[in-house]
Amino acid sequence: DLVARFAAAYSDKIDDWTRRLAELRAAGLRTVLWGAGSKGVSFVNSVSGSEAIAALVDLNPHKQGRFVPGTGHEVVAPERLIALRPERVILMNPQYRDEIAGSLAELGLEAEILLDSLG
Repeated sequence: DLVARFAAAYSDKIDDWTRRLAELRAAGLRTVLWGAGSKGVSFVNSVSGSEAIAALVDLNPHKQGRFVPGTGHEVVAPERLIALRPERVILMNPQYRDEIAGSLAELGLEAEILLDSLG
């Protein structure tokens, strides 16, 4: 029963994000995903329509300038967001919402933060 409930919840989450990404793309809203760790990489490789995500953002300089296995999304430094001008930022870890909101404000960006994840 537990496995079946997990599978259903996971499927629902994938379907929800597939729909949300399609809506963002249709609206022409530039979207980035903050966090190029295992959750971020799993997200872009699991959700249909992840090409609507312009890039993954990560503070780790060893990840920046590299590309996500599978999808090929570029991993960029937060400062690159100045040029990308995202209107939406998906967070893989909601615990960092305030910190990331502060970073976006310091960069002069006003992006809506989307707080859901696959985990």
